Amino acid sequence: MDDLARVSGVVAVCIAAVGIAGAALASPAFAVTGNALSDLGQPGNPAATPVTTLLFDGGLILAGVVGLPFSVVLWRRSETSIGRVAVVPFAVALLGMAGVGLFPAGRPLHVPAALTLYLGSMVAMTLAGVDSGLAGKRRRAAATLSFVAVHVAGWWWWAAGGPVPRPGLAVPELLGAAVFAAWVVLTAVGERSGRSGG
Repeated sequence: MDDLARVSGVVAVCIAAVGIAGAALASPAFAVTGNALSDLGQPGNPAATPVTTLLFDGGLILAGVVGLPFSVVLWRRSETSIGRVAVVPFAVALLGMAGVGLFPAGRPLHVPAALTLYLGSMVAMTLAGVDSGLAGKRRRAAATLSFVAVHVAGWWWWAAGGPVPRPGLAVPELLGAAVFAAWVVLTAVGERSGRSGG
């Protein structure tokens, strides 16, 4: 069960990455500096086609569901009650990810779903980092909290440049997604290494 839960996180990351990259490549008009990622999944948007909406929306829905068992890994590797609490925002972030796909851009629940994904991921990583720090695992704590700092800095930089919903929103979105994905993969790999070494 533990191995299945660990693999689920990596598989979810791969599904989301393939869905986003595939949709971007299949789009007739998508540009990172001119679009939001969600444009790929919005029917009627110049950047979207039936193929891009299937890849983008379907990929996020599937990734959000597939990644939920990874919560078991976060629970088992936690050293303190703070680490166990991190399971909640992690699961909420994945539900937000699925929500972005279920409610494409332009629908009332799209923005709340996207905020849930990004904020939930930041909170989950922060709590996991604090958990590692309290347990004396300073390198793991520093790495995790560095991911959070990059994530927050990316959005801070973007917000400082003008209205958040403007052309090129895909830039901070991709940064946030990449940071969250890297943390999940490194956590999965670290969990396996820790178990092998123990």
